Amino acid sequence: MNKVLLRGLALSLAAALVINNPAMTVRADDKKATEKEATVTGQEAEKEAGEEAGEEAIEEAEIALNKTKKTIYTGKTFKLVLKGITQKVSWWKSTDESVATVKGGKVTAVAAGTCDVKVRYNKKTYTCKITVNDPYIKPDRDYMRVGDTMKMTVKGDKALEYKSSKPKIVSVEEDGTLTAHKKGTAKITATCKSGRTLEITINVYDQIKIIENPTFDDLAPTTHMTFAELVGNRGEVGYPKAMPAPDTYRITVDLYWKVIMVYARDNNGEYTIPIRYMLCSPGKSTSQTPTGTFEMKGTRVRNSRFNGLTVWAQFWSLITGRIYFHSILYNSSNASDYTASYSRLGNAASHGCIRLTVPDARWIYYNAAPGTVVEIRSGSSKDSATKAIKNKLKLAAMPSVRPTLKAKDIPWTDNWEIDEVPQDFKYVRVPQ
Repeated sequence: MNKVLLRGLALSLAAALVINNPAMTVRADDKKATEKEATVTGQEAEKEAGEEAGEEAIEEAEIALNKTKKTIYTGKTFKLVLKGITQKVSWWKSTDESVATVKGGKVTAVAAGTCDVKVRYNKKTYTCKITVNDPYIKPDRDYMRVGDTMKMTVKGDKALEYKSSKPKIVSVEEDGTLTAHKKGTAKITATCKSGRTLEITINVYDQIKIIENPTFDDLAPTTHMTFAELVGNRGEVGYPKAMPAPDTYRITVDLYWKVIMVYARDNNGEYTIPIRYMLCSPGKSTSQTPTGTFEMKGTRVRNSRFNGLTVWAQFWSLITGRIYFHSILYNSSNASDYTASYSRLGNAASHGCIRLTVPDARWIYYNAAPGTVVEIRSGSSKDSATKAIKNKLKLAAMPSVRPTLKAKDIPWTDNWEIDEVPQDFKYVRVPQ
């Protein structure tokens, strides 16, 4: 029998079996259905399990304190809430009840200090860091000048009444506005809603010299000085005896335009009143003057040479690090030995310090107290206001024949004197 005939007989026999036994077909169909059902059921179980896991993750992620850190004043309270929970917490605790206590999430500030408030839930601990401060009187500053007004407030409590120990020196209104009438010291007391009494001492100083409606020459007196006055040494020695308060002036150094601008406060406490404009030489590209906002240091040096060099400068005032305001350079302590550094004023030429004419360096030496804020900015070519100042800062030309500069022959035409400098704080010398 050939192979084709045998294959045909086999197919016929298989067909007959299926026709004569329908149960076989049902069982086959049942098997397919069961397999399909099992597959669907498995997929649904995986999906449900995934959804449940996701819900648990979301639920766990949503459980958190409404605050993780808080600053509060003594006697005040606030409420901590553990969000996202479905049952009661196990406990609330404070790590230092002398600073703050907690009950049911309500935190009460007891005394100044720091501590943690913790809550336990579902075998996990959640923490809020607490800082407690005592209430205090907040003025803009603890000193005033004759004629100044200043508003003060109480932080962390409510002031019901203000009083001055010496109203003829400093008077105070119901809303906490202070007015300085004459030089002296007064204590201002605030009686608060909590029953506590707060106190602050205000020192009143003489007003600084401000020229009314100043001309450009008033703000930049070096523009009408002779070369001898700009580089000479009048022979004065020593250090400041006292200086203005540190926030009397704010100094801005513009590196692009090589200009320094000094401002005093207006009636709103903003530094908008121009006091002095100066031409300077900041650091060159290989030794740039650092930018940023700095508080001047206490070091002052009247006339000294650079460490390890035979180059000198007058009226050194430390800004930060080893960066000083100082005069132009000299080859000795004799002002007649001035160098070409004078002709570089208005250009980047130093090793990082800021060079000035002698009168300008002298002004900073006596008037810019330790703590005075100095902003050194990069500047911009688009700054038309500073550009206009730079264009007007023209100094006397350096003479072709070197003059002999004797102290007794150096003129003095600047618009201030040392005895006009406010003596707010005693100067304490800081060695170089």
